[in-house]
Amino acid sequence: MWTMRKTVIGGEVGEDDWVIVWNGRSVGRISLDAFPYNDAKSWTWATWVHPAEHGRVDTMEEAREKVRAVVLRVLANED
Repeated sequence: MWTMRKTVIGGEVGEDDWVIVWNGRSVGRISLDAFPYNDAKSWTWATWVHPAEHGRVDTMEEAREKVRAVVLRVLANED
């Protein structure tokens, strides 16, 4: 099951910063960059599975789907 929870760093909770959880395991993170450099896409995503991947997209939904796709691909190759 996929869920999201707010990211907490040093006791601080980010407004648009989320940890992606799959079956109880934290597998990635997505966050909004309110001031992207040189018109970069606003949402960043990263996975915490090996090999880790990351990138930037336009929407939160795209970021979530990128994390899901990478995690499922990596975990399918572990078998």
